[in-house]
Amino acid sequence: MKKILSLLLAAGIALSCAACGGAAASSAGSTGSAPAADESWTKVEKAGKLVLGLDDAFPPMGYVDTKTGELVGFDIDLAKEACKRLNIELKTQPIDWNSKTAELNNGNIDCLWNGFSKTDEREKEFSLSIPYMKNEQIILVKTDSTYQGLESLAGKTIGVQSDSSAEVALNENADFKKTLKSVVQIDDYSKAVLELQNGTIDAISIDEVVARYYLTNNPNAYKVLQDKDGKDASLATEDYVIGFRKTDSALTEKLNGVLKEMAADGAMETISKKWFGEDVTTVEK
Repeated sequence: MKKILSLLLAAGIALSCAACGGAAASSAGSTGSAPAADESWTKVEKAGKLVLGLDDAFPPMGYVDTKTGELVGFDIDLAKEACKRLNIELKTQPIDWNSKTAELNNGNIDCLWNGFSKTDEREKEFSLSIPYMKNEQIILVKTDSTYQGLESLAGKTIGVQSDSSAEVALNENADFKKTLKSVVQIDDYSKAVLELQNGTIDAISIDEVVARYYLTNNPNAYKVLQDKDGKDASLATEDYVIGFRKTDSALTEKLNGVLKEMAADGAMETISKKWFGEDVTTVEK
């Protein structure tokens, strides 16, 4: 009798182990299966809104109009038109630009659309839209300065927005950076131009589109640093794109389609002429 019970017990243990093994195999198979479907666009569509993260002191791309208190700008108008065509609402969300990656990855915003430059590092970190505009990283100085060429800034102090593509461009021009006395990180460009006027810094490493805004609004205060040939001294040429979470390919492609549509029917050109007086966009028509 004891022998029969022992055999039955052994059989039960064997069956139990087999079941566990099957479950483990099933679990392993599940882990190795295809990744979950990309629902990034579906989530935005269901929510009925696109939450756009921006630095609200980056004119003319996105900034607060001091007269109305509203967020305005070229990128804001592009995003409004895109959302209109997608039948969703645009919600603009000012953020600390230094924390933009965390804001995006934590789900507080759906995209970064505010003069967001394409770089090798950002290609690894984000899903990027097609480029829609070219930009130069230039140097802004006071009108009455005698600086000419990058070499004339040797021993001087340059201001740059923290964690910006202008800072990246400055860092990549290592030989030039070594000649400087110091590089001062500043929260935003509106503060940088005040420091330039006050003489706290000698120049600003800045996006050309932003520099042109300040030149237009106060032409007697600033000028773009030029080289000996009379050309604007440039630290980098780059593209503006929209940044999404790395996994949000569906949302990226949805916006790509709308950008192409807006370029094809002239809506993008109209918005560009409103802000720049000409069509500076680069999406193929």
